Formats: sequence, C-alpha cells, structure tokens
Amino acid sequence: MSTDTDTRAQIMDAFGEQFSATGYPGISLLEVARTVGIRKPSIYHHFPGGKEDLYTAVAVRFIETTHERITEALAEGETFEDRLKALVRVSVEHTGATVSFEQRVYDALDLVSDETRERVSGLYVGQVLDPVVTLFTEAVEDGHVEGDPHFLTNAFLHLARGASLENAGATVDLFLNGARAR
Repeated sequence: MSTDTDTRAQIMDAFGEQFSATGYPGISLLEVARTVGIRKPSIYHHFPGGKEDLYTAVAVRFIETTHERITEALAEGETFEDRLKALVRVSVEHTGATVSFEQRVYDALDLVSDETRERVSGLYVGQVLDPVVTLFTEAVEDGHVEGDPHFLTNAFLHLARGASLENAGATVDLFLNGARAR
C-alpha cells in the first residue's frame, strides 16, 4: 500500500501531466483522481485548497527543479559561451511539443489568487531568472556582451526556448552575434 507521500507525489504527477496537456482551465480533479486510482475527496486530504493548491505545488516543484538545472548549467564549462550552451540545453529539456510546461505555469497566473500569483512568480524570478541575470551582469562587466542584463536574459531565454539540442551552439552564436560587445 502506498504512503501519503507516495500518493501526494502521484497526485502531483497526474496533475502535472494533465496540466501540461490542457493548461489550468482544462484540469479535472476527477480525472486526476482516476489516474491515480483514488477517489476525488482524497485529493483534498493532500491538497485542501484543491486545484489551486495542486497548481502551486506542481509549479513550485517545476521551479525548484529548473533552478537546480540552471545552477548545474552555470557551473558547467569554463567560458561564458559554454554556460550559455548549457542553458540552452536546460531550456530545451522543458520545451514540449506545443506549449512548454513553463508557459503553462505562466498562463495560469491570471487564473489563480493574488497570493498564489505572488508566490509562484516571485519564486520564478528568484530561482529561474535571477541566476541568469547575474550571469549576464557579469558578462556585461567583463565585456563579453553589451546591454541591459535583464533584457539580455529575456532575449536569450526566448531564443533558447526555440532551440534544439542539435543547434545549441548555433543558437548561442546567433544570440552573441547580436549582443557581443564591439
């Protein structure tokens, strides 16, 4: 028999799969319960706030996992370009066939309470964006690139989301050709 922790993780996994496929509006807690093999009221035992609590837990898990991957990527390689290539790989890992999980998390922010929106967006900024902004701040200071580090972060991450593992190097080259200090 599974423990509460296992059931909680299974509920989060089932929610995450459905969330990835349909976005927040398409979530059915009944379907999540069926997928896990529990009754719908059991979800509320683990997530008293229902759908929004589940969204928060899944979004926080995604952000924390992304933060770990970004931290590892930034520790890779010896050069700025190596770190950018590693960040492209992190971004590619999170890109789905149509809409990325990251985009689903963002899109749901308009559909949740202010408290949840502030928690999830604050965590995203602090754990996903800020480390990349720091990388670009240092790169600007070192003369590798020119521009506002926040703008460079946003531009790079948007470009990276459209990349593939095969063209990580080309993606970094394309970005740097436009941002390199002259």
